[in-house]
Amino acid sequence: MNNTEDNTTPPPTPPETTASPLLNDDGAFAPGWFTRFEELQPFAATLSKFQRPEALAKSYANLEKLRGYPDTADAARMAAFRAAVGLPPKAEEFTLERPQNTPDELWDENLVNQLSGVAYEYGVPPKAMAALAERYTAENRRFLERCQQENAEAVARADATLQQDWGSAYEQNMQTIERFLHTMGERAGVNVQQLAENPALRANPDFARLMLEAAGLMDEAPLHTGQQTDQKKEAHRIAHDPTHPLHEAYMRTSHPQHRYANEQYDRLAFGRKL
Repeated sequence: MNNTEDNTTPPPTPPETTASPLLNDDGAFAPGWFTRFEELQPFAATLSKFQRPEALAKSYANLEKLRGYPDTADAARMAAFRAAVGLPPKAEEFTLERPQNTPDELWDENLVNQLSGVAYEYGVPPKAMAALAERYTAENRRFLERCQQENAEAVARADATLQQDWGSAYEQNMQTIERFLHTMGERAGVNVQQLAENPALRANPDFARLMLEAAGLMDEAPLHTGQQTDQKKEAHRIAHDPTHPLHEAYMRTSHPQHRYANEQYDRLAFGRKL
């Protein structure tokens, strides 16, 4: 009989683990199973909705079907795609928000509604659409500011041209044009203020020259005969004859009788009641 001691070392016993199992005995997910994986923490809210592995697998399979852009003619797949990118169930519920501090001239509500409809039809994610709106508005704002600057420079050039051409008569001529436009606007029912501020007209010195010529013709060619003819002539003298007693007061805005001279001119030239 061999009494030699057996020195064979038994295999080590595996250490006990305190980690919770992924599955319960019935095959369902154990509560909080996903907390064992750090990379799954951002998706905890979604993963907690799945009770069994087969439900999670089915969801993943459906997600795989959505990979790639669907044909817009496939209504069912497009509906699933829109839901996946965060669009609401109905097109009426998807509206493009107006970026903060967007001026009215850069925001066309009708156009925005049309763009929102197209974006919904093709499944454009809301965040992408909002980013495009921000960029589009910013570019348009820069374009508008550049146009306003260019218009202001064009108007300044036109005024400089007229000042050079008319010299000391510049202020008088501009006042004559303003009165003429005001009178014509009242007769025609037209807002001449908008015309006078229109950069397309203000930036063109020829427009001012034409208005001054028209104002002169109205002074020289009265609309009626008799007493009004004499009144027109008297008004013309106030504006153009240095020997008229009211001419200096009419021409000089600082003259103490300037307002009175203007009123007399308007009464004679345009028939305004004082």
